[in-house]
Amino acid sequence: MTRLARLSLLAFCAVVVGGCSPPPPQDKEKAAELGRDTDTTVFDDMIQTEDRARGVEDTLMQSKQDTDAAIDDMTGNGKAPDADE
Repeated sequence: MTRLARLSLLAFCAVVVGGCSPPPPQDKEKAAELGRDTDTTVFDDMIQTEDRARGVEDTLMQSKQDTDAAIDDMTGNGKAPDADE
């Protein structure tokens, strides 16, 4: 390659790299609340879906416990009162 071609290639690379914009600033406080280094990730949608699923699971487990307790009370398998009283 000639000197002019090398110089042109070097100048082109410098313009391309220099023209890149820096990444947007991150919200450090929000990231700390989430327990991560960054405030947003590519997995945020998946994480939010998992959090909603955990919330539904807690609700369903509480409903199951209430139903089990009601069934035990109706069938007489609930906690028996103490005989001493």
